[in-house]
Amino acid sequence: MKPSWWNNNYTVLMITWMGWISIYLARSVLPPVLPVLTTELGLTHTQSGLLETAYLIGYIISKLPAGTLSEKYGPRKVLAASMIGYGASTFLVAYAQGFIHIFTLRFLVGLFQGVHLPVANALLSDRFGDKQSRAIGFNESGANVGNTLAFPVAVSILSVWGWRTAFMVLSLPAFLLSIATLALMSDEVAVTEKTEKEEGVLRDYLWVLVPYALSHATYNLVLRTTFTFTPSFLVEFKGMTVAAAGFMSMVLPAAGIFAKMSSGLIVERTGPRNAICGASALSAVFLLSLVVFPGTEILALNLLVLGLTLYSFSPIIYSSTTSSLPSGLKAMGLGLVTMFGNTVGAVSTSVVGALIDARGYEFTFYAIAVTTLLASGLIFGVMSKK
Repeated sequence: MKPSWWNNNYTVLMITWMGWISIYLARSVLPPVLPVLTTELGLTHTQSGLLETAYLIGYIISKLPAGTLSEKYGPRKVLAASMIGYGASTFLVAYAQGFIHIFTLRFLVGLFQGVHLPVANALLSDRFGDKQSRAIGFNESGANVGNTLAFPVAVSILSVWGWRTAFMVLSLPAFLLSIATLALMSDEVAVTEKTEKEEGVLRDYLWVLVPYALSHATYNLVLRTTFTFTPSFLVEFKGMTVAAAGFMSMVLPAAGIFAKMSSGLIVERTGPRNAICGASALSAVFLLSLVVFPGTEILALNLLVLGLTLYSFSPIIYSSTTSSLPSGLKAMGLGLVTMFGNTVGAVSTSVVGALIDARGYEFTFYAIAVTTLLASGLIFGVMSKK
């Protein structure tokens, strides 16, 4: 029996939150099994890197169509279909026989998963109104829960049943959640033609979206750097073992669970401009401190505070974006903002890797930190004028 305070809004929130968990279980199964997978299938390091590129291409291009599909068919059906899509794509990796198979399937995983963010957050924005910042912050924490769980679960399955079984097992939550979504969520009321005319079109709000798009690009610059290169940095710059670096790297997403849950309170008390610029500036400072203090004495604390500031960043951007738009344009506007940010993230990963090869971690982290601080100042100025 549901408690008296529970309503359908909380049912929707739990479904979208668990959606993030299932997304990251499916998304993050690849990295921990990659050493075994590449050996068995004979993949090169270049091909292994292209598998992440395939995912990001799919993830990026589904952002804008997600809003249109949600308006036409309703978020309930779109979310359920996306869950079935990325669940099936992940499951089928278990039968892959080579690079082309996995590349295609990872592209499809990204394509179907890219739908979730704009549709879910627009839905929560409409349902929670002036409390949307807290709801979106809690919702986004699901990504960190899934990311934190994926590594040990995948490795445990790999050690007993092999990498193909890991893909099968970690695809199952998506199928189960799609059934729950169709059974428990109600259809949303469609936006009428009159409301659409009153709200205008997305280009009327482009200058409102510009600082949020810049913010998401800045967030992705730091996020992709830490997500991709933290284990290598800990081994090569800090001198840690591979196993120790793997577990130490989990501090970042684990800290992000609390950061995202509390981000709504931050933006409510400080406002979008101060919350966004503060989070980005502090992320730059704590990223820089990783190379300013080369030892390991304060490493865990450093990664903890970096995770707290960095992961509070994204839900603040999302809730600020949705609260700035009328209902019919929320999903499409958020899709535009995140598409721009994720494109920068996809490009920056290769640029950062090239910088590390050419100049080392210290120069690269300094460059990213300075770029992030400059971007924070620019965003602060644009949002002050707006």
